Amino acid sequence: MTLDNDIRNIIKAVIENDLAAPKVPKKRVPKLKRIWKCHHVHDFLYGHRVGYYKGLAEGMILERYRRQLSKEEDNEVFEIVQPQIKVLRKYFAYYKDTRTRTKN
Repeated sequence: MTLDNDIRNIIKAVIENDLAAPKVPKKRVPKLKRIWKCHHVHDFLYGHRVGYYKGLAEGMILERYRRQLSKEEDNEVFEIVQPQIKVLRKYFAYYKDTRTRTKN
């Protein structure tokens, strides 16, 4: 099976809206690190968001057809996100720790 055009369009619109949205203030980064026990917040947020897109598609398929994504549909979600990967990584690079680390 393939994804319906409206599902594809919704995922694309959500990605576009995410990229246009204001970023979470950097002062929340320490809290994110502590709560989610992650060292690289930018990678965590990127992965979280890409997972959200897949979950969005899964939820629509589940609601509409009462089943999980097929392997083909799962690949289609990746194909929708893949052209935006560089832009998404750049968006989340804002949260990178820019302090230089020195070896002791």
